[in-house]
Parts: sequence; C-alpha cells; structure tokens
Amino acid sequence: MNFFQKIKAGALQYVLVISVVIAIIIFAFISLVYLQQRMNIKYQFTKDAINNVQMGFDIFKQKKITYNTETPINFSDNTETVTTLIKKHWGIFDLAIVNSKVKNEFFQKVGLLGFQSSKRDALFLQDNNNALVLVGKTKIIGDASLPKRGVKSGNIAGESYYGNELIYGTIKASTSSLPKIKNIKYVKDFYKNYQSSGMESFELEIGLKLYQSFTENTLIYESINSIVLEDISLRGNIIIVSKTAITIKPSAILEDVIIMAPRINIEKNTTGNFQAFANKLIKVEANCTLNYPSALILLEDENQSSTSNSNNQQLKPIDDVPIAIAENSEIKGFVIYHSEIKTLNYKAQIQIEASVLIKGEVYCSKNLELQGTVFGTVYTNNFLVKKSGRIYINSLYNGVINSKEIPIQYAGLLINDSNSVAKWMN
Repeated sequence: MNFFQKIKAGALQYVLVISVVIAIIIFAFISLVYLQQRMNIKYQFTKDAINNVQMGFDIFKQKKITYNTETPINFSDNTETVTTLIKKHWGIFDLAIVNSKVKNEFFQKVGLLGFQSSKRDALFLQDNNNALVLVGKTKIIGDASLPKRGVKSGNIAGESYYGNELIYGTIKASTSSLPKIKNIKYVKDFYKNYQSSGMESFELEIGLKLYQSFTENTLIYESINSIVLEDISLRGNIIIVSKTAITIKPSAILEDVIIMAPRINIEKNTTGNFQAFANKLIKVEANCTLNYPSALILLEDENQSSTSNSNNQQLKPIDDVPIAIAENSEIKGFVIYHSEIKTLNYKAQIQIEASVLIKGEVYCSKNLELQGTVFGTVYTNNFLVKKSGRIYINSLYNGVINSKEIPIQYAGLLINDSNSVAKWMN
C-alpha cells in the first residue's frame, strides 16, 4: 500500500473550510459566553443602581435631608458605588433627586414629595366657639375634628338637613388654630423672592414648545405687564411671573410649571397640571380640569385692606372672592387660602360652587363657602353660606366631604413629616 499517495486539493480545501467554520463557531461561542457574562454584570450593576435609588427615596420618608445640598448615602461596602440625595423646593412641594452610580452604570429619578397618610380625616374645623350647622344634602364621611360646641342640624330658607347621621365617622375635638402647613413660611418667602442663582431667562412666543428637566437650571419668564398664555406648551422646570395678571387659555398646555401673579384667571375648558400662586385673585372658570398634583395658592398680603365685617355688607360678585371655582370644574391637588390677618369678615375667601369636585385638600384660614364636593380633607376657620340675601356663619349647605374616596397613594400638604412621592418627574 502506498502511504504517500497525493491527496486531492479539493479535499484539503474542504478540511480547511471545516476548520475555519469550527473556529468561527468556537469564537462565537466564547464571545457569546463573554457577552452574556458582561450583560449579567451590567444587569446586576444596573439593578443595584435602581435599588439604591429606591432606597434613597425611602430615606426621604425616614429622615430630614438638608435642602440644596448633595447628601451621600452608602448602602453597601462597595467603594465603586456612589449614591447621592438632593432635596429642593418646587413651589409648595419638595423636589427629590436621587442619583446612583455603580461602576459605569448610572440611574436617576426625580420626584415631587408630599405628605402621605394611611388614614386621613374628612374635616378640621377650627374652634371659634360656634357649633357646625349642617343643612340640606350636606354629607361628611370620615373622622372630623370639631369645636367643643359640636355639630347640629339647621334650617336655611326653609330647607332642613336630610342626613340620617350628622357625621359619618368619629368626632374629635379641634383646637383654636388650624394645623400648620410646615413649609408655609418658605412658600410665602418664595412668592416674594422667587429669583435664585442659576435661573435662565427665556422668551414667550405663540407656538412655543418647551421642556426643561428638573436636573437643569430653572427657566423663568418675567413681565411687569399682563401675560396671556395661549397656543403654547410649557413642561417641567419653568416659572412664569407677571407683576399684574396672568390669563390661562384652554389652548395652553402647562405641565408641572409654576405660575405667579397677583391675579390669575383660568378660562373655561382649560386642562393642565401646574401650581398657581397669587395674592389677590385666583378664578377658575367652568369646566376646567387641573390634574394631580396641581395647587391653587392665594397668600393674602398683610398690607391688603381688610373687608368690613358689617352684618349689612352687600353681597359681592364672584370676582371679589379671592379663590373662586366655577361649576363642573375638577381639581386634583390643593386649594389653599392663607392669611396671617386675624380680622374676620362676612365674605368667603374660597368659594367652591355646586358640581365642583376637589380630589385632595382644601385649606382656608378664613371663610369657606363649599357647595361642591371634596374627596379628601377640608381644613377651615369657618364655613359660610350666602342664601336668600342672608349670611350664615359656620353653616354647611349641600356640601360634601368624603375622606374615604381619596386614594391611599395620594401625597398632599406637608402637615406631617411622612414624605412620599406625589409624582415622578422623569
């Protein structure tokens, strides 16, 4: 047998091709295993970063964090893990930013913070030595803090109270002052001195579409003249200020922004999500929807002249009510009237008309006229009813307050220290 016979070139090529294919398969398999390992490591780092961010937001619930300062937190002994917490003010809310970096993986979340409670009362009525009088289709569902004189049924213009019970919940004793909004001093200072370092000016124009992240500098537009917001889209870290008045038309898209002016008028059929600050007038016309978490805040200036408290005072039109909310409007968030002026009067500072729905909280340091419905909590110094040419103090006529209808996830006014995320901002 001849062991040295020639092998055909085609067979050698065939062997060579098979060898190359096998090499490619082996290389691909090794690469796949390596890539899979890298992906697993990357996934673990990303997962760790996400978990660190979530634990960071839990820290905001448990302890106080200094404003405008990067606070480092260590959740592990890994020196290549860096997590920082930042807390800022954003209007009446707190803004929380948590960053986490694990090796080369980075994760960040931004959220608005509010107070969250597993059990909310329906009503806190300040004790002014007057009983609460319920008339008509009024209904209070949930626990209520009331004056020592308690609650009773009454009669207005020949109409009595129709309920089977006075309070559909537990009655507790209130005090001679309302619960304090913990950040109200900052809110008042912010309204007067809203400018801060790092703000950037921009120009308003018809058709403008603008988004600004809360991790970037705040954009601000200021004018001494009245401002009309229409055919415009503003979202995020943006403040609009007028020294005169601001009108918001239904063609304006506003989300998470802050609006500031002595007088603010929200025209009928407007939909949005924003905070509105004023010191003279906030008017919400019919059929408006302000999505959660919105806020209407009127801070009465101590220099403003007080209204006469004469019993013969002539009734004023709705435009004279500091905060007036017209029929069929829905507000998800806060409605706040705050004043340090102790002089009482016989006019409503907040007027909520029939068929209005508030999902959240109403806080009034003077007189509240409630004809609509509040799913949440009402804090007020007094109720007031204007009917048939007469004024009834501490009477509630056809108003509904139901704390059972507010979602457990709702995060509202900073009255206690238990912070929770009201809305994710990115």
